[in-house]
Amino acid sequence: MNAFHQDYADAVRRFRAALPRGLSVPSRDIDSYFRACALSVWARGPAGSGDLNGVHQIYTDKPCAFRQEQFQKAISYYKGDIRAHVPVPEFFRRMADWDKGHGTDFCGAFLRLQEQVLTLAAAYNGDCSLGETRQITALGRSLAAACGADPGAAERARLDRLLDDLQRHTETMAQDFWGPSPAPVTPPETARTDTPEDATQSPGERSAETEETPPKEPEVTVEEALRELNQLVGLEAVKEDVESLINLVKVRKLRQERGLKCPDLSLHLVFSGNPGTGKTTVARIVGKIYRALGILSKGHLVEVDRSGLVAGYVGQTALKTQEVIQKALGGILFIDEAYALAPEDGGKDFGQEAIDTVLKAMEDHRDDFVVIVAGYETLMPRFIDSNPGLKSRFNKYLHFADYDGAQLYEILQGMVERSDYRLSEEAAAKLKEHLEELYRHRDQNFGNARDVRNLFEKLVAAQANRVAGISSPTDEEILTVTEEDLKAVLS
Repeated sequence: MNAFHQDYADAVRRFRAALPRGLSVPSRDIDSYFRACALSVWARGPAGSGDLNGVHQIYTDKPCAFRQEQFQKAISYYKGDIRAHVPVPEFFRRMADWDKGHGTDFCGAFLRLQEQVLTLAAAYNGDCSLGETRQITALGRSLAAACGADPGAAERARLDRLLDDLQRHTETMAQDFWGPSPAPVTPPETARTDTPEDATQSPGERSAETEETPPKEPEVTVEEALRELNQLVGLEAVKEDVESLINLVKVRKLRQERGLKCPDLSLHLVFSGNPGTGKTTVARIVGKIYRALGILSKGHLVEVDRSGLVAGYVGQTALKTQEVIQKALGGILFIDEAYALAPEDGGKDFGQEAIDTVLKAMEDHRDDFVVIVAGYETLMPRFIDSNPGLKSRFNKYLHFADYDGAQLYEILQGMVERSDYRLSEEAAAKLKEHLEELYRHRDQNFGNARDVRNLFEKLVAAQANRVAGISSPTDEEILTVTEEDLKAVLS
């Protein structure tokens, strides 16, 4: 596997060449750190995901006398907590101090280098698992936290600025290794939102999306889509899983380029969680990411529920489902409340015909068609268990947790600002208390961001009723939502 060594050595050499004299880092220190990282990645993969020769490839200066028994012992050791076994290296902390003092971003450069090196390591030998790519993400987040970076969109956003800095040192290195900065892309109108789209759409509106063929999504880069994802309130576990999924796809592409075996990879997803937690919004972003990665040709989203797939007569369900599938080809078919297709007392229910038709399309159009199913966490297993083919195709689950009181207030505040309103101090304090209470006493009818949307609309109506009674109101009175408005809503 000399290609692995050559790619690794070249990447490290180029990174070191970009460093100023006052921030030199010995190659042996980088080697030691990356060997530990690679071992921790392989420790989370299937048997044989890394081997002794792979360790030897991560050494730029001289042979590494690493024996087989040492390798096996190391693999066992690195199964543990990354914070204990793969600590942040001292040279990275020096880079963080340098960046703060000089306005540079060498920490960002190293984070990108780490991602590329560990992607190579994960692709080195054997099957690549989601566990390995999750470890790559975890290692990156550990470093990002050490340099005070937002371990997600903020770090990736800083990489654009990194190119200019690297070019001042070695322009050739920047162009050959990091690549040119992507041209700016104007995001769609819905790109910047803190409010989950499924918090505001009714089932009827969602089904209506299938009446016309959705347009191709505007092209965005993976980084731009991730920035959009990271702007959403909460959903930290979902954000991490999406980043890990991206790494998984990157590794698979790398293996294909190297002529290595690529096990079957299912990119269909199960979203579980309560209503109003952002499942539709994230599904739309996943479509953009899949398009940017070359998995989908359009990346658009077609959203339906049972009523959009199932007809009332024998033989019509398959035709109705096929029509929806045709509109979703090249993008994502998002089936909300998918468990409704497999009712407990199914019998001869037509939902099974819809499931069978979707499964066939997933097989026939596997290269340009993705299905995401969503619903309550407790009910989705019923759907997955309803057909043996579903278990093999839906093996990646993303759970959307309920928003807590602070997150609900953050969502509300976003709605207020985007609509050009203001909250008085008294109203803001009372709203925080109310939303904390709403979260603490939530039941099966808790709507998360949907409840916040309803509350905001009622506040706007109450404020309008109050302001309408004021003769010649000031701009401040027109803009401000007061405690009186909140009392009118909650009374």
